[in-house]
Amino acid sequence: MDKNSFPKWFYELPMQVQHALQYREQNPYRNVQYISHLSPDEIREALLHPELNALRLYADPNDKEETEKEVLALLRHIAWETDTAVYTQLPEQLNHYKFVRHYGNKAMVVHWDYQTRMIYQSIAEFKNSHIDKFIAHWNPKTGQWERRPLVEVWLKDPRTPKYDSVEFLPGVEHEIDHPGILNSWRGWPCNTAYVDYSDNEPEACRLFLNHMYDNLCGGDADVYTYLLGWMADALINPHRTSEVAIVLRGAQGSGKTFWANRFMSLFTPHTLTLDKPNQVTGNFNKHLEDKCVVFADEAFFAGNHQHAATLKTLITSDEIFIEPKGVDGYMAKKLFRVIIASNDEHVIRAEIDDRRYLVLDVDAGAHNQDGAYFKAIAEEWDNGGKQALFHWLRGNSWKENIELGLWDVRKRPQTRALQRQKDLSLPETQAIIHQMLHDGELPELYSTKPDTDYVFVSTRLLAQRHRLKPKDETALGKDIRLLTDQNTESVRVYLGEGYNRKQYRGFWLPSLKVCRERWEDFLRRSVDWPDDVSSWSVEEDRIETPPF
Repeated sequence: MDKNSFPKWFYELPMQVQHALQYREQNPYRNVQYISHLSPDEIREALLHPELNALRLYADPNDKEETEKEVLALLRHIAWETDTAVYTQLPEQLNHYKFVRHYGNKAMVVHWDYQTRMIYQSIAEFKNSHIDKFIAHWNPKTGQWERRPLVEVWLKDPRTPKYDSVEFLPGVEHEIDHPGILNSWRGWPCNTAYVDYSDNEPEACRLFLNHMYDNLCGGDADVYTYLLGWMADALINPHRTSEVAIVLRGAQGSGKTFWANRFMSLFTPHTLTLDKPNQVTGNFNKHLEDKCVVFADEAFFAGNHQHAATLKTLITSDEIFIEPKGVDGYMAKKLFRVIIASNDEHVIRAEIDDRRYLVLDVDAGAHNQDGAYFKAIAEEWDNGGKQALFHWLRGNSWKENIELGLWDVRKRPQTRALQRQKDLSLPETQAIIHQMLHDGELPELYSTKPDTDYVFVSTRLLAQRHRLKPKDETALGKDIRLLTDQNTESVRVYLGEGYNRKQYRGFWLPSLKVCRERWEDFLRRSVDWPDDVSSWSVEEDRIETPPF
């Protein structure tokens, strides 16, 4: 072969390709594939080279016009081939996309991104995102290959994975019975083949468990056992929601978020951290649909009634209204557990008959904001502690406790932290009475009955002392009546001196001890009253004694 008779690019081709171009049968439309990587000028040079028989044109070499038409046709053919996928590669190109016929009220294409979050697109969006991709598609009517948009072919291809709907079925690691349902559950982050039959706490996560016992549960064994059961129930029964949320209140650096983040890592990627109320109360809340744990970190304000109502729905409801963008809203199963954390004293609105919260005052003592202390726990967690706790909580011991009812979600400990939240959540008029009973302090003017523990409290004076609006005075009177003997009616008593002496309507109340007992009966719980206040604070020189 004369090296001077061929251009430089020719000798850069493999030897077998060089041979094929020279000696293979003439067929430029088939053999041009060997040089499709060359520039247009180099391809033109190859097609016109007299010694490359396989690429020799069909046009008469002396007819320059026909030759140019064929060269341009071949260049367009190469461009078409380069820009078009091979039909047999279709499943590999879009194999991570799924077509769903009914997502809300519309057909959608879904896939999982690199963070294993489900991303959904409308058919139009999906087409636009692949607008530059084409495929060679055989047309049986014409008997020829055609250049068609890749998405159009994919949507009609029988090999395309198609589903009727999407559902979140956590814990289901095998194919579900109904082939038309796409399960959005992405599996456990830890190996589930191993089963822990031990009753004993795993030593591999001892530091983490100690943090739970000492700092979250305050050394209370009952609270600690309940919290472990709550965690185990979430791992054993992820297909069910929980009636109780965990509320963590404490100073910054006490380990609230530290514990929550590690517990949530047992459910990755099906977790969500909220830091704004509108992530729940606002529109477009699809992010809540496929979650096992939702962590509200400083996301709610206890004084906001809308936030309180939202929390009730998040915790106790079996369903939640999901409203994705561009799709009509629909009801879906609510399967996630709720954890709430805050540095504020008042975290939740806990009602008198509350059954929704396990409230914990988190305090790491000397280890608050102790980086070395929490680093040691994190290293233990990353070096086998996570897997050990995962296997133990999902193991035989906890499974039997839950199935036999030895651990019951409804039997949560009534912590002092919960009582404090109930105290802070009392309506304004009840909070006034509660504070009066706590301090034993009476309004500036009051009266007593000689030789008894009875004191007269004016409803109006008590309301004025706390700057209540006139419309709230009636409610205050109803609440004070709870402290009287068999809810007796109000009476009028003269209070004041000289020209300021006049009648006030109010109630005769028994001793502070009796009033506190009656108040606890109303609240249906005991109250942690101060030990150094056991009677009404009555000053002898200011007593208003009624005339008898």
